[in-house]
Amino acid sequence: MKRHITKRSLMKRVQLAWTRLPVRYQGAVVVAIPAACLLITLGSWVWSREALLAIRRNIESVQETIAASETILVQNVNAETGVRSYIITRNPSFLEPYRFAQAQIASRLQTLEQKLSQQPNPPVALQSIKQLTQQNMAVSQQAVEIASAQAANSPTAELNRVVYESKATMDALRQSVAEFQAKERQILDQYIQQRTQVQDATAAALWFTGIISALGSWAAIYLFIQVDKDLSDREHRLRESKSLLHAITASVVDGVITVDEQGNIDIFNPTASTMFGYAPREVVGKNLDLLLAETDLEHIEKHLETAIQTRGTWETVGLRSDGSTFPISVSISDVRLDDHRLIAIVRDMSEVQQTQEKLESRANELARLSAILAQTNTVLEDRNRELEQFAYVASHDLKAPLRAIAHLSEWIEEDLQGDLPPENQKQMQLLRGRVHRMEALINGLLEYSRIGRVKTSIETISLTKLLAEIVDSLAPPSTFAIHISPELPTFKAKVLPLRQVFANLIGNAIKHHDKDAGHIQISVKDLGTFYEFAVADDGPGIHPDFHQKIFTIFQTLQARDTKESTGIGLSIVKKIVETEGGTIRVESQEGQGSTFYFTWLKTPFVDG
Repeated sequence: MKRHITKRSLMKRVQLAWTRLPVRYQGAVVVAIPAACLLITLGSWVWSREALLAIRRNIESVQETIAASETILVQNVNAETGVRSYIITRNPSFLEPYRFAQAQIASRLQTLEQKLSQQPNPPVALQSIKQLTQQNMAVSQQAVEIASAQAANSPTAELNRVVYESKATMDALRQSVAEFQAKERQILDQYIQQRTQVQDATAAALWFTGIISALGSWAAIYLFIQVDKDLSDREHRLRESKSLLHAITASVVDGVITVDEQGNIDIFNPTASTMFGYAPREVVGKNLDLLLAETDLEHIEKHLETAIQTRGTWETVGLRSDGSTFPISVSISDVRLDDHRLIAIVRDMSEVQQTQEKLESRANELARLSAILAQTNTVLEDRNRELEQFAYVASHDLKAPLRAIAHLSEWIEEDLQGDLPPENQKQMQLLRGRVHRMEALINGLLEYSRIGRVKTSIETISLTKLLAEIVDSLAPPSTFAIHISPELPTFKAKVLPLRQVFANLIGNAIKHHDKDAGHIQISVKDLGTFYEFAVADDGPGIHPDFHQKIFTIFQTLQARDTKESTGIGLSIVKKIVETEGGTIRVESQEGQGSTFYFTWLKTPFVDG
């Protein structure tokens, strides 16, 4: 059942493929089938005729070879018989067969050699026959000469020896000829067998071509009927498509015009009528150039041909019935109907042209603004350079007095050593502490101002190795345990900013811990385009009210007299992270430690 369904499905697919073929291809198939049958029949006949002629020539050649060897044997026998008769009777008339053989034997051997040279594998026995024949003729000649020199009935031992030698030679010759003829008859049997096979194959080929010809004729008739039916169906569908074309063109929002090969208008839909201001009856039968502002007919034909070949559009100017012009776009389809009409789709481009003009105006405005922005950027770059130079000079000028104040306080202590009360010593130490804090504030402000403005190189880094270097540089107390996750990635990043972030977070966890011993955990989580890093500690924690304030510049959680801090470290971290496209947050409760989370792009921004 399944096989039957599959066969029916295959037949339907074949029939569908046949109906989709163009009519010229279907006709070619109908003509090709009987032509192929005729070629097969003719080829079979030519092949069999040539094969049989070749086999017949081979058979005749073998038969002639066998006859030639038989003639050589008979002549040798006759010559031997004549010589023996002469020896007995001494009558010269008995030597006629010997003389005849002596005259003919050489030509007979040469003829036999020529016949055998045409065979692909000539028998080896030929050489033996030739030698034995020559030997027999020599022995016979010797016997004749001995007999001629003696009287009749007086045989001698020498003559007897020659006679016996002649007999032995003839026996060997008969054996060689017999073997030679046996091999030639085997070859003859092979040729006869080949002839039979060719005749059988020819008969089978004729039967096959006859059946194929009958089937081909039936197929040609069937396909011809199918072609005729297909043409009828196509003609019916074409009539329906014409009716449908009229119905469609009446409702299309673009102008639809059909023209013949001479360019005369055939269909003019309502949209085209509204667009050009003509009623259909006013333009049907007239040339398409009536609707175009161009007057050069060769130029119009060239553009129409280009639009057909490239399936593109032709931008030109339309002409209304009142003489006014407007921009139009014309598309010519290459789908031809039976009467060779072409379909032209015409679109009014007035609104498009107005939109393009507005866009060009906006583009010009954008270009002007881009030039202003470029000039502004140049000015900003100059200002940034000036600000950086100012920051450097200001920091240098501010740091110098601070260092001088610190040195002066130390010198005062040295000069008044032993005379300075403990309270004043403490005040001097507080003075130097404020000086160092001020210097740290200046350095922090400089570092904060440079974030995002200093270009840094992108390198492939191993985060495990980078964190080991950071921890080593921070030199935490031996009582602190810093655990680094083994799953930290190796990826491309800006090394310096990432080092600053980790150094600040790990340094803060150590610096602001409320115990002598502590534990810090560094881990990572893959978020697709980002890595989310976490730096967790078991320190005093941060109240939720301060989770956002700690990232504000100069903001500290403890009094500066209690813990020296500039309040810039976390603001620098936040600015670095956000400059690189990430975010930072903290999760913490008082007395439960703190965990800082920040995200970092897997593919870093390239500094412009």
